[in-house]
Amino acid sequence: MTTVTEIINEVLSLPRTDRGYVAQKLIESLDDERDLTADEKATLDRRSREMKDGTVTPLTLDELKRQVSGMFR
Repeated sequence: MTTVTEIINEVLSLPRTDRGYVAQKLIESLDDERDLTADEKATLDRRSREMKDGTVTPLTLDELKRQVSGMFR
C-alpha cells in the first residue's frame, strides 16, 4: 500500500502545472461551505486543462499586480 509520504513525494516530482492541479483538487475537497455548480466545475476543469496543455500562460502574482495597477492609472 502506498503511504502518504510516498504520494506527496510523487506529487512534488510533477511539473508545476500538474502540482497546481493537484493542489486545486485537494482544496476543492476541503471546501464544504457550498458545492460548485456543474458550470463552475466545467470552468475549473477547462482552465486546468488549458494550464496543463499550455494553451494559456499563468501570471505570477507580481505580473498580475502590475496589470491590475495599470488599469487604475
